[in-house]
Amino acid sequence: MQSDLSMHTDLKDEELIQLVQAGDESAFTELMSRYSPRVWKVVIANSRQRRDAEEILMDIWRAVWENISGLRNIGSFGGWLQRIAYNACTRYYASVHHSRTDIPQSYADLTDHIDQDAVARFRETELCNDLREAVFHLPDKVRNVAILYYLELWSIKEIHGELGLAIGTIKTQLRQARELLRKEFGVELERGGTMSTKQEKSKHIQPKIKVIGVGGAGGNAVKWMIESGLTGIEFYVVNIDRQTLDKCNDTTPILIGANTTPGFSGADPEIGKKAAEEDKERLNAIVADADLVFLIAGMGGGTGAGAAPVIASLAREQGALAVGIVTQPFNFEGQRRAKKAEHGLQELQRNADSVVVVSNQRLLDSIEQKQKLPITIREAFHLSDEMLRRGVEKSISEFHSSTLPRGT
Repeated sequence: MQSDLSMHTDLKDEELIQLVQAGDESAFTELMSRYSPRVWKVVIANSRQRRDAEEILMDIWRAVWENISGLRNIGSFGGWLQRIAYNACTRYYASVHHSRTDIPQSYADLTDHIDQDAVARFRETELCNDLREAVFHLPDKVRNVAILYYLELWSIKEIHGELGLAIGTIKTQLRQARELLRKEFGVELERGGTMSTKQEKSKHIQPKIKVIGVGGAGGNAVKWMIESGLTGIEFYVVNIDRQTLDKCNDTTPILIGANTTPGFSGADPEIGKKAAEEDKERLNAIVADADLVFLIAGMGGGTGAGAAPVIASLAREQGALAVGIVTQPFNFEGQRRAKKAEHGLQELQRNADSVVVVSNQRLLDSIEQKQKLPITIREAFHLSDEMLRRGVEKSISEFHSSTLPRGT
Protein backbone atom coordinates (compact mmCIF):
# COMPACT_ATOMS: atom_id res chain seq x y z
CA MET A 1 0.00 0.00 0.00
CA GLN A 2 1.61 3.27 -1.13
CA SER A 3 0.59 6.93 -0.88
CA ASP A 4 2.03 10.39 -1.39
CA LEU A 5 4.36 11.53 1.39
CA SER A 6 2.87 15.06 1.39
CA MET A 7 -0.47 13.62 2.47
CA HIS A 8 0.91 12.63 5.88
CA THR A 9 2.54 15.80 7.17
CA ASP A 10 -0.69 17.16 8.69
CA LEU A 11 -1.89 13.89 10.19
CA LYS A 12 -1.99 13.28 13.93
CA ASP A 13 0.37 10.65 15.29
CA GLU A 14 -2.48 8.21 15.93
CA GLU A 15 -3.69 8.48 12.33
CA LEU A 16 -0.15 8.10 11.02
CA ILE A 17 0.47 4.98 13.11
CA GLN A 18 -2.74 3.40 11.83
CA LEU A 19 -1.53 3.90 8.25
CA VAL A 20 1.84 2.37 9.12
CA GLN A 21 0.09 -0.62 10.66
CA ALA A 22 -1.71 -1.03 7.35
CA GLY A 23 1.63 -1.18 5.54
CA ASP A 24 1.92 2.40 4.23
CA GLU A 25 5.65 2.93 3.66
CA SER A 26 5.44 6.68 3.05
CA ALA A 27 3.54 7.05 6.34
CA PHE A 28 6.35 5.13 7.97
CA THR A 29 8.87 7.58 6.51
CA GLU A 30 6.94 10.47 8.05
CA LEU A 31 6.73 8.62 11.39
CA MET A 32 10.51 8.13 11.35
CA SER A 33 11.11 11.82 10.67
CA ARG A 34 8.91 12.80 13.63
CA TYR A 35 10.32 10.40 16.18
CA SER A 36 13.95 9.91 15.09
CA PRO A 37 15.25 13.02 16.95
CA ARG A 38 13.98 11.79 20.34
CA VAL A 39 15.05 8.19 19.61
CA TRP A 40 18.48 9.46 18.63
CA LYS A 41 18.87 11.09 22.05
CA VAL A 42 18.22 7.75 23.74
CA VAL A 43 20.61 5.90 21.43
CA ILE A 44 23.46 8.41 21.60
CA ALA A 45 23.26 8.44 25.42
CA ASN A 46 23.62 4.66 25.53
CA SER A 47 26.18 4.09 22.77
CA ARG A 48 29.94 3.92 22.96
CA GLN A 49 30.60 5.58 19.63
CA ARG A 50 28.66 7.31 16.88
CA ARG A 51 29.11 4.47 14.40
CA ASP A 52 27.40 2.11 16.84
CA ALA A 53 24.59 4.62 17.40
CA GLU A 54 23.85 4.89 13.69
CA GLU A 55 23.64 1.11 13.33
CA ILE A 56 21.44 0.80 16.43
CA LEU A 57 19.08 3.48 15.09
CA MET A 58 18.54 1.49 11.91
CA ASP A 59 17.95 -1.67 13.96
CA ILE A 60 15.31 0.17 15.97
CA TRP A 61 13.33 1.35 12.97
CA ARG A 62 13.55 -2.07 11.34
CA ALA A 63 12.11 -3.59 14.54
CA VAL A 64 9.34 -0.96 14.56
CA TRP A 65 8.36 -1.72 10.95
CA GLU A 66 8.34 -5.47 11.59
CA ASN A 67 6.32 -5.32 14.82
CA ILE A 68 4.06 -2.27 14.71
CA SER A 69 1.17 -4.21 13.18
CA GLY A 70 0.81 -6.03 16.50
CA LEU A 71 0.69 -2.85 18.62
CA ARG A 72 -2.70 -3.03 20.31
CA ASN A 73 -2.81 0.35 22.04
CA ILE A 74 -1.79 3.11 19.62
CA GLY A 75 -1.69 5.61 22.49
CA SER A 76 1.21 3.68 24.02
CA PHE A 77 3.39 4.05 20.89
CA GLY A 78 5.83 6.47 22.55
CA GLY A 79 6.55 4.16 25.47
CA TRP A 80 6.64 1.14 23.15
CA LEU A 81 9.17 2.86 20.89
CA GLN A 82 11.32 3.86 23.86
CA ARG A 83 11.39 0.25 25.10
CA ILE A 84 12.51 -0.92 21.67
CA ALA A 85 15.26 1.73 21.69
CA TYR A 86 16.60 0.76 25.11
CA ASN A 87 16.40 -2.95 24.28
CA ALA A 88 18.22 -2.39 20.99
CA CYS A 89 21.10 -0.64 22.77
CA THR A 90 21.36 -3.39 25.39
CA ARG A 91 21.18 -6.23 22.86
CA TYR A 92 23.66 -4.56 20.52
CA TYR A 93 26.41 -4.58 23.14
CA ALA A 94 25.40 -8.00 24.45
CA SER A 95 25.77 -9.53 20.98
CA VAL A 96 28.92 -10.32 19.05
CA HIS A 97 28.10 -8.86 15.63
CA HIS A 98 29.16 -5.32 16.58
CA SER A 99 32.63 -6.38 17.70
CA ARG A 100 33.84 -7.39 14.23
CA THR A 101 36.34 -4.66 13.43
CA ASP A 102 38.21 -6.17 10.47
CA ILE A 103 38.70 -3.60 7.73
CA PRO A 104 38.26 -5.09 4.23
CA GLN A 105 41.58 -5.03 2.38
CA SER A 106 40.12 -5.37 -1.11
CA TYR A 107 36.86 -5.19 -3.05
CA ALA A 108 36.62 -8.97 -2.77
CA ASP A 109 36.82 -8.74 1.03
CA LEU A 110 34.26 -5.96 1.01
CA THR A 111 31.74 -7.95 -1.03
CA ASP A 112 32.31 -10.96 1.23
CA HIS A 113 31.35 -8.81 4.22
CA ILE A 114 28.29 -7.50 2.40
CA ASP A 115 27.22 -11.04 1.51
CA GLN A 116 27.74 -12.22 5.09
CA ASP A 117 25.73 -9.31 6.45
CA ALA A 118 22.94 -9.90 3.96
CA VAL A 119 22.70 -13.58 4.87
CA ALA A 120 22.78 -12.81 8.59
CA ARG A 121 20.06 -10.17 8.31
CA PHE A 122 17.93 -12.44 6.11
CA ARG A 123 18.23 -15.24 8.65
CA GLU A 124 17.43 -12.84 11.49
CA THR A 125 14.29 -11.64 9.68
CA GLU A 126 13.33 -15.21 8.86
CA LEU A 127 13.59 -16.21 12.53
CA CYS A 128 11.52 -13.18 13.60
CA ASN A 129 8.83 -14.10 11.10
CA ASP A 130 8.82 -17.70 12.31
CA LEU A 131 8.46 -16.53 15.90
CA ARG A 132 5.64 -14.14 15.02
CA GLU A 133 3.73 -16.86 13.18
CA ALA A 134 4.26 -19.35 16.01
CA VAL A 135 3.07 -16.87 18.65
CA PHE A 136 -0.09 -16.00 16.71
CA HIS A 137 -0.89 -19.74 16.46
CA LEU A 138 -0.64 -20.39 20.19
CA PRO A 139 -3.82 -21.52 21.99
CA ASP A 140 -6.30 -18.80 22.97
CA LYS A 141 -5.58 -19.13 26.69
CA VAL A 142 -1.96 -17.92 26.32
CA ARG A 143 -1.93 -16.07 22.99
CA ASN A 144 -2.74 -12.53 24.18
CA VAL A 145 -0.09 -12.57 26.90
CA ALA A 146 2.49 -14.11 24.54
CA ILE A 147 1.86 -11.48 21.85
CA LEU A 148 2.39 -8.62 24.28
CA TYR A 149 5.47 -10.20 25.86
CA TYR A 150 7.30 -11.62 22.82
CA LEU A 151 6.21 -9.41 19.94
CA GLU A 152 5.50 -6.06 21.58
CA LEU A 153 8.17 -6.39 24.31
CA TRP A 154 5.86 -5.44 27.16
CA SER A 155 6.95 -6.16 30.72
CA ILE A 156 4.96 -8.44 33.02
CA LYS A 157 3.89 -5.42 35.04
CA GLU A 158 2.60 -3.63 31.92
CA ILE A 159 0.69 -6.73 30.81
CA HIS A 160 -0.86 -6.87 34.28
CA GLY A 161 -2.07 -3.28 33.89
CA GLU A 162 -3.33 -3.79 30.33
CA LEU A 163 -5.17 -7.11 30.72
CA GLY A 164 -6.03 -6.98 34.43
CA LEU A 165 -4.58 -10.46 34.99
CA ALA A 166 -2.80 -11.40 38.20
CA ILE A 167 1.00 -11.41 37.86
CA GLY A 168 1.08 -15.07 38.89
CA THR A 169 -1.39 -15.92 36.11
CA ILE A 170 0.72 -14.03 33.56
CA LYS A 171 3.85 -15.93 34.58
CA THR A 172 2.00 -19.24 34.35
CA GLN A 173 0.76 -18.42 30.85
CA LEU A 174 4.24 -17.35 29.75
CA ARG A 175 5.69 -20.58 31.10
CA GLN A 176 3.10 -22.56 29.12
CA ALA A 177 3.81 -20.47 26.02
CA ARG A 178 7.56 -21.10 26.32
CA GLU A 179 6.99 -24.85 26.53
CA LEU A 180 4.78 -24.79 23.43
CA LEU A 181 7.27 -22.65 21.49
CA ARG A 182 10.15 -24.97 22.40
CA LYS A 183 8.17 -27.91 21.07
CA GLU A 184 7.33 -25.94 17.93
CA PHE A 185 10.98 -25.18 17.20
CA GLY A 186 12.31 -28.51 18.51
CA VAL A 187 14.62 -27.11 21.18
CA GLU A 188 15.02 -27.27 24.93
CA LEU A 189 17.27 -25.32 27.23
CA GLU A 190 20.26 -27.02 28.77
CA ARG A 191 22.91 -25.68 31.12
CA GLY A 192 25.44 -23.86 29.05
CA GLY A 193 23.25 -23.32 25.98
CA THR A 194 20.50 -24.56 23.71
CA MET A 195 20.23 -28.10 22.39
CA SER A 196 18.02 -30.05 20.02
CA THR A 197 15.43 -32.30 21.60
CA LYS A 198 16.28 -34.84 18.94
CA GLN A 199 19.83 -35.01 20.30
CA GLU A 200 19.15 -34.81 24.04
CA LYS A 201 16.22 -35.01 26.41
CA SER A 202 16.70 -32.72 29.36
CA LYS A 203 13.97 -31.78 31.79
CA HIS A 204 15.91 -29.08 33.59
CA ILE A 205 15.96 -25.44 32.55
CA GLN A 206 18.97 -23.41 33.64
CA PRO A 207 17.79 -20.31 35.50
CA LYS A 208 19.09 -16.98 34.21
CA ILE A 209 21.33 -15.31 36.78
CA LYS A 210 22.54 -11.72 36.49
CA VAL A 211 25.08 -9.91 38.64
CA ILE A 212 24.82 -6.13 38.59
CA GLY A 213 27.62 -4.09 40.12
CA VAL A 214 26.21 -0.71 41.14
CA GLY A 215 28.60 2.20 41.67
CA GLY A 216 32.37 2.17 42.03
CA ALA A 217 32.61 -0.49 44.74
CA GLY A 218 30.11 -2.71 42.95
CA GLY A 219 31.97 -2.38 39.65
CA ASN A 220 35.31 -3.27 41.28
CA ALA A 221 33.75 -6.31 42.91
CA VAL A 222 32.31 -7.49 39.59
CA LYS A 223 35.71 -7.16 37.91
CA TRP A 224 37.20 -9.24 40.71
CA MET A 225 34.53 -11.92 40.23
CA ILE A 226 35.27 -12.16 36.51
CA GLU A 227 39.02 -12.34 37.13
CA SER A 228 38.41 -15.05 39.72
CA GLY A 229 36.71 -17.22 37.09
CA LEU A 230 33.05 -16.94 38.11
CA THR A 231 31.15 -18.14 35.02
CA GLY A 232 27.64 -18.97 33.81
CA ILE A 233 26.42 -15.49 34.76
CA GLU A 234 25.63 -12.27 32.91
CA PHE A 235 27.62 -9.37 34.38
CA TYR A 236 26.52 -5.74 34.28
CA VAL A 237 28.04 -2.60 35.75
CA VAL A 238 25.84 0.43 36.45
CA ASN A 239 27.34 3.84 37.12
CA ILE A 240 26.88 7.57 36.67
CA ASP A 241 30.54 8.01 35.72
CA ARG A 242 31.17 7.17 32.05
CA GLN A 243 34.97 7.01 32.49
CA THR A 244 34.62 4.40 35.22
CA LEU A 245 32.38 2.31 32.98
CA ASP A 246 34.95 2.42 30.18
CA LYS A 247 37.36 0.49 32.43
CA CYS A 248 34.91 -2.37 33.05
CA ASN A 249 35.95 -5.02 30.54
CA ASP A 250 33.97 -8.24 29.97
CA THR A 251 30.80 -6.70 31.39
CA THR A 252 27.84 -4.85 29.92
CA PRO A 253 28.25 -1.21 31.03
CA ILE A 254 25.08 0.75 31.82
CA LEU A 255 25.33 4.53 32.05
CA ILE A 256 22.57 6.15 34.10
CA GLY A 257 21.65 9.73 34.85
CA ALA A 258 23.29 11.27 31.79
CA ASN A 259 20.62 13.97 31.52
CA THR A 260 19.88 14.72 35.17
CA THR A 261 23.21 14.32 36.98
CA PRO A 262 26.61 16.00 36.65
CA GLY A 263 28.38 12.71 35.83
CA PHE A 264 29.26 11.91 39.43
CA SER A 265 27.26 11.25 42.59
CA GLY A 266 29.35 13.20 45.09
CA ALA A 267 28.65 10.39 47.60
CA ASP A 268 25.00 11.55 47.63
CA PRO A 269 22.49 8.65 47.50
CA GLU A 270 19.75 11.02 46.29
CA ILE A 271 21.74 11.65 43.11
CA GLY A 272 22.19 7.90 42.64
CA LYS A 273 18.48 7.34 43.11
CA LYS A 274 17.60 10.15 40.70
CA ALA A 275 19.95 8.70 38.07
CA ALA A 276 18.38 5.25 38.35
CA GLU A 277 14.87 6.66 38.10
CA GLU A 278 15.85 8.58 34.96
CA ASP A 279 16.88 5.32 33.28
CA LYS A 280 14.23 3.04 34.78
CA GLU A 281 13.18 1.75 31.37
CA ARG A 282 16.69 0.62 30.51
CA LEU A 283 17.32 -0.94 33.91
CA ASN A 284 13.95 -2.65 33.68
CA ALA A 285 14.96 -4.20 30.36
CA ILE A 286 18.09 -5.66 31.96
CA VAL A 287 16.26 -7.51 34.72
CA ALA A 288 13.15 -8.41 32.69
CA ASP A 289 14.21 -11.95 31.75
CA ALA A 290 16.20 -12.81 34.89
CA ASP A 291 15.32 -15.44 37.48
CA LEU A 292 17.92 -14.31 40.04
CA VAL A 293 19.45 -10.83 40.26
CA PHE A 294 22.39 -9.96 42.50
CA LEU A 295 22.94 -6.30 43.35
CA ILE A 296 26.58 -5.75 44.35
CA ALA A 297 27.29 -2.38 45.89
CA GLY A 298 29.07 -0.41 48.58
CA MET A 299 26.59 1.33 50.83
CA GLY A 300 28.83 4.23 51.75
CA GLY A 301 28.74 6.02 48.39
CA GLY A 302 26.08 7.72 46.32
CA THR A 303 25.44 5.51 43.30
CA GLY A 304 25.38 2.17 45.13
CA ALA A 305 23.26 3.34 48.06
CA GLY A 306 20.87 5.31 45.85
CA ALA A 307 20.51 3.19 42.72
CA ALA A 308 20.70 -0.38 44.06
CA PRO A 309 17.30 -0.20 45.86
CA VAL A 310 15.64 1.08 42.66
CA ILE A 311 17.07 -1.79 40.60
CA ALA A 312 16.08 -4.32 43.28
CA SER A 313 12.51 -3.03 43.15
CA LEU A 314 12.43 -3.34 39.34
CA ALA A 315 13.76 -6.91 39.51
CA ARG A 316 11.08 -7.94 41.99
CA GLU A 317 8.36 -6.33 39.89
CA GLN A 318 9.50 -8.48 36.97
CA GLY A 319 9.28 -11.63 39.09
CA ALA A 320 13.01 -12.16 39.69
CA LEU A 321 14.51 -12.96 43.06
CA ALA A 322 16.49 -9.85 44.07
CA VAL A 323 19.46 -10.41 46.39
CA GLY A 324 21.65 -7.57 47.61
CA ILE A 325 25.23 -8.36 48.59
CA VAL A 326 26.71 -5.15 49.94
CA THR A 327 29.49 -3.74 52.07
CA GLN A 328 29.49 -1.31 54.98
CA PRO A 329 32.39 1.17 55.13
CA PHE A 330 35.68 0.82 56.99
CA ASN A 331 36.07 3.02 60.07
CA PHE A 332 38.70 5.11 58.29
CA GLU A 333 36.05 6.19 55.75
CA GLY A 334 34.35 8.33 58.40
CA GLN A 335 31.04 8.60 60.23
CA ARG A 336 29.34 10.48 57.42
CA ARG A 337 29.73 7.53 55.05
CA ALA A 338 28.66 5.17 57.82
CA LYS A 339 25.36 7.05 58.26
CA LYS A 340 24.71 7.08 54.53
CA ALA A 341 25.49 3.38 54.40
CA GLU A 342 22.95 2.62 57.12
CA HIS A 343 20.24 4.59 55.31
CA GLY A 344 21.07 2.94 51.97
CA LEU A 345 21.02 -0.49 53.57
CA GLN A 346 17.57 0.12 55.02
CA GLU A 347 16.27 1.20 51.60
CA LEU A 348 17.74 -1.89 49.95
CA GLN A 349 16.28 -4.21 52.59
CA ARG A 350 12.84 -2.73 51.89
CA ASN A 351 13.13 -3.39 48.17
CA ALA A 352 15.10 -6.66 47.89
CA ASP A 353 14.10 -10.21 48.80
CA SER A 354 17.29 -10.74 50.76
CA VAL A 355 20.37 -8.72 51.67
CA VAL A 356 23.78 -10.08 52.69
CA VAL A 357 25.93 -7.49 54.47
CA VAL A 358 29.72 -7.59 54.59
CA SER A 359 31.12 -5.37 57.36
CA ASN A 360 34.44 -4.19 55.97
CA GLN A 361 35.71 -3.10 59.38
CA ARG A 362 34.88 -6.40 61.08
CA LEU A 363 36.53 -8.25 58.21
CA LEU A 364 39.65 -6.08 58.56
CA ASP A 365 39.82 -6.54 62.34
CA SER A 366 39.48 -10.30 62.00
CA ILE A 367 42.29 -10.59 59.45
CA GLU A 368 44.65 -8.34 61.40
CA GLN A 369 44.03 -10.31 64.59
CA LYS A 370 44.92 -13.53 62.80
CA GLN A 371 47.99 -12.11 61.07
CA LYS A 372 49.12 -10.02 64.03
CA LEU A 373 50.06 -7.39 61.43
CA PRO A 374 48.23 -4.44 59.83
CA ILE A 375 47.32 -4.67 56.13
CA THR A 376 47.26 -1.95 53.47
CA ILE A 377 44.12 -0.16 52.30
CA ARG A 378 44.38 -1.85 48.89
CA GLU A 379 44.61 -5.27 50.53
CA ALA A 380 41.62 -4.38 52.68
CA PHE A 381 39.47 -3.55 49.67
CA HIS A 382 40.58 -6.72 47.88
CA LEU A 383 39.48 -8.71 50.91
CA SER A 384 36.13 -6.98 50.73
CA ASP A 385 35.76 -7.83 47.02
CA GLU A 386 36.64 -11.45 47.77
CA MET A 387 33.94 -11.67 50.43
CA LEU A 388 31.38 -10.30 47.97
CA ARG A 389 32.41 -12.95 45.43
CA ARG A 390 32.01 -15.70 48.01
CA GLY A 391 28.63 -14.32 48.97
CA VAL A 392 27.45 -14.56 45.35
CA GLU A 393 28.79 -18.11 44.94
CA LYS A 394 27.16 -19.26 48.17
CA SER A 395 23.82 -17.67 47.26
CA ILE A 396 23.87 -19.25 43.78
CA SER A 397 24.59 -22.66 45.32
CA GLU A 398 21.70 -22.24 47.75
CA PHE A 399 19.42 -21.06 44.95
CA HIS A 400 20.21 -24.13 42.83
CA SER A 401 19.70 -26.43 45.81
CA SER A 402 16.26 -24.97 46.46
CA THR A 403 15.04 -24.96 42.83
CA LEU A 404 16.44 -28.15 41.27
CA PRO A 405 14.49 -31.38 41.81
CA ARG A 406 15.96 -34.06 44.03
CA GLY A 407 18.26 -36.52 42.37
CA THR A 408 19.80 -33.97 39.98
